[in-house]
Formats: sequence, C-alpha cells, structure tokens
Amino acid sequence: MAHKPEWADCGLCGEHRLTTREHVVPKSLYAPTRSNSRFQRIIIAACKDCNNGSADDDAHFRFVLTLAGDTNSTVDELWSGKVRRALAEKDGRRRALDVFALMRPAPDVGPDRHRIYPADDPRVLRSVRKIIRGLSRHHRLNYPIRDDQVLADVQRLPIADDLFAAMEHRSAEPDVLEYAYLHLDDPEGLLSQWWLRFFKRTSFTGLAYASEAKRQEVVRSMAG
Repeated sequence: MAHKPEWADCGLCGEHRLTTREHVVPKSLYAPTRSNSRFQRIIIAACKDCNNGSADDDAHFRFVLTLAGDTNSTVDELWSGKVRRALAEKDGRRRALDVFALMRPAPDVGPDRHRIYPADDPRVLRSVRKIIRGLSRHHRLNYPIRDDQVLADVQRLPIADDLFAAMEHRSAEPDVLEYAYLHLDDPEGLLSQWWLRFFKRTSFTGLAYASEAKRQEVVRSMAG
C-alpha cells in the first residue's frame, strides 16, 4: 500500500473510504534498535475517522506499558528514549498525571512504591481492542469488527493448556508483542479469542463477539 491516501475498504470499519497505512501494532512501541528490523510490520488500510485521536492513545498506551511490570532491555530503551522525550514536551505533565491516576500504593513491595493498573484505564483497553480488530483483519478472520463487539481485559487467570495449545501463535517482533488467537466463527456468538503479551511481561485477553448485544449479554452474566 502506498503512503499516500487511496480508496480502499477500511480495515477497522469496513467502509470503502479514502484510507492510509495504519500500523496495527503502534510504531511507538518499537524501540529505536528495532527500526531496521527485518520483521514485517503489520499494516492495514484505515480511514481517517477510525484513526482520529489514536496518536494520543498510542503514546499513553506506551507510557502505561513501560511502567506495568519489571523492566527489561526493550522497556529500558523506550523509557530512556521515546518516553523520556515525551515527558519533556508541553503535554508531558498531563501524560504523567494520567498515568499516576492509575497507580495505587504498594506497601508490601516497599515504601513509596506503587503498582499500576492498566485495566482501570478505558484508553488502554480501547487500544487493546483496536489492536485485536486490526489483527482480525490482518489474519482475514471476521471483518469488520467494531469496537463495541470486543471485550478486552488484563489477563487475570491462566489460559487452560489445551486451549492455549489450540490457538494460532504469532508475534509482531517477539520482544514487542506476542499474540495468539483462536478463530471460532460462530455467527450467533463468540467469533474469536485472543491473548496478547507486550514486552514479554504484560498480558491481555480479548473476545470478539458477533454483535454488541451478544457482548453486553456476556458482560451482564459476568456481573451477575
């Protein structure tokens, strides 16, 4: 796909519109040493409406993920480079306050230590849902999938071994994002199940449903 806008079916909403290249896994999650990687980045066509506001969400998502867990070489590189530069920009204070709002004191770890809770932030979960929708398009699964058809959360429980083994396992640069999916193709209910692990440490799960009504039905049953 050319960098210039062209008419195509949007990979997120499915409408035939003027589209540009959209990185399913945000470019901001790749450390500079990965810029020349031979790994094929995952790209789909996306319209302006579906991309509106995603740049700010992507930066926030990166900020949260770099804090959500023990550090490693990839996270260190992002934190000392892209993240630190972002904090020095004019909206850096706002970004820092947004992330601090997700933190809770962790006296069991030590004095002045905090834990961060990504699942408490709608923007983080929206980013995860968008990645799942883009991956569904990339792998030619059910399409299009709207945001309201996807349920996403941090991984709270282990996935059963037999289910995990049955999933298709892929990566978008192994130390950036590893993911797995199971295509169910049930027109009356669940379409696909997802597992995503960022930076080899922060995991999310997702479920794509045939309709918003079906997703809401599941949410109500879980709440009950």
